[in-house]
Amino acid sequence: MAKVINSSYLTKRHRYQIQTTIHEGALAVSGEISWPVIQFEKIQPMIAVEFKTLAAWVDQRGGIVGHIKGVIITPEKSMMFSTTGAEVQCHFWETKDEPKDNGQIRLIGIVFNIPQLELEEKLMAIFDRLEKSRK
Repeated sequence: MAKVINSSYLTKRHRYQIQTTIHEGALAVSGEISWPVIQFEKIQPMIAVEFKTLAAWVDQRGGIVGHIKGVIITPEKSMMFSTTGAEVQCHFWETKDEPKDNGQIRLIGIVFNIPQLELEEKLMAIFDRLEKSRK
């Protein structure tokens, strides 16, 4: 695994609960944030653009997208979205047994041939942009 020195990087890594593992030879980088009020009609197109952009970046860098996935969970309803590099698929369902007051946004990128720190930085940048959009 990579050695990280930058304290700003470590702060973001902790805030977004970034975790990296190896999954069948691919890097699997995941993270999540709490979100007080989630407006699906606003966030759904944003996430679709972020996923397409991330998949294109992986491709341009010579990597391979295994899967880019995410889930948004709220007390009322939830949304799952995923891509393998083409279109972003979305699926909604009614949330059951989720006692949380806040929503959660959880993302994971499973890719081959991309350096760990670069992929983590890309995922953190997505979370940064999502957080800026709610202000």
